[in-house]
Amino acid sequence: MDRLEERQAELGRQIAAERARSVPDENLIRRLTRERLLARDRIAALTGCAMPRWARPDLPAAE
Repeated sequence: MDRLEERQAELGRQIAAERARSVPDENLIRRLTRERLLARDRIAALTGCAMPRWARPDLPAAE
């Protein structure tokens, strides 16, 4: 989990650095953002903070 948090932080730094360039590469920013969001989702799943079953539209609510 520590590696995921480090990766998420590193991706955030890379995104900020790319946006600070005079001509940022929007495709690179999108790719890095997707990777950062994937890391965030993995962290949420590992910590049990994923979306609860009742809030997921694809699953029926538990009775």
